[in-house]
Amino acid sequence: MLTRIAATTLGLFLVAGTGAALASEDHALSIEGVKTELTQDLMNVGGWSYVPVREFADKMGWQLDYDADTDEVTVSNGLGDSLTFKVGSKKIEYNGGAYELPSAVKSQDGSAYFPLRTLAEAMNARVGWQKEEELALIQTEQPYVVVAGDTYWTIAEANDTTADALKLRNGATGDGLTVGQELKVVVPEFLEPKPVKAAAADETDEINAADLALLAKLVQVEAGNEPYEGKLAVANVVLNRVHSSSFPNTVKGVIYAPHQFPPAGNGLLAKATASKDSIKAAKAALSGENNVPGAVYFFNAKLEPNKLKMVTVVKKIGSHVFAK
Repeated sequence: MLTRIAATTLGLFLVAGTGAALASEDHALSIEGVKTELTQDLMNVGGWSYVPVREFADKMGWQLDYDADTDEVTVSNGLGDSLTFKVGSKKIEYNGGAYELPSAVKSQDGSAYFPLRTLAEAMNARVGWQKEEELALIQTEQPYVVVAGDTYWTIAEANDTTADALKLRNGATGDGLTVGQELKVVVPEFLEPKPVKAAAADETDEINAADLALLAKLVQVEAGNEPYEGKLAVANVVLNRVHSSSFPNTVKGVIYAPHQFPPAGNGLLAKATASKDSIKAAKAALSGENNVPGAVYFFNAKLEPNKLKMVTVVKKIGSHVFAK
């Protein structure tokens, strides 16, 4: 039995977002530029911020539907987006597709919790940080209107995502765009295609051996104890910097830039021996495999928690936060 009810009457509190939302420790948010007090406290679990979805959806003007037969809750907006989930499951449905979150929707004291950033981005809202008042800032993003010369690649680059993710976000099957066409450009993390296995060396363009050796050693000293995905992400931070106008345009220049990577200046890098996984990660990154598009920083949030207030988080892998 599907019941459509106003958000303020639903007896479940659901929390959104797989990405850290940088929320304040009380019950305040900045919603559409206005400081908003919620009746329920925000929560922080393992570095991720959670919000009471019922009240949050009401404040954002989203619709909530509850199916009593399946215990499923659906949140939808006026742009045609629909997110369905239930407590205790990692599986979600989004705009007709099936996806999986890193962890199941939680329940505590009769309330259900779903990570903040995911819900906001699924409803085409961006999550930022208002440093002055230490508030998470939630801002609805209006659809982008295509102009002459636009491609999925240029629009994706401007919004720190990938062309494939942008096409998936908008249900596109081809590469063509029409002037005046509207695109939703906020892409929730679960829509980003997982990196494919890098092609074998003889199937890729020739990789500079010196760049590979140096990048692999940096990965080793910075992420030797991290999972492979974390090693790949560290390698991509270097390459993202190479492709950014704000940093040197070579692997060596980025790594040896003053005050950037301590091991490069204290002698640890020169003494390092890269493991097989570090070499594999460096080679994959140099071959074009990027699991943290746009990220140009990484740090351990437990050791440097204040940095969370100064960056936009792209992804958390292992002990590292990758950000821009």
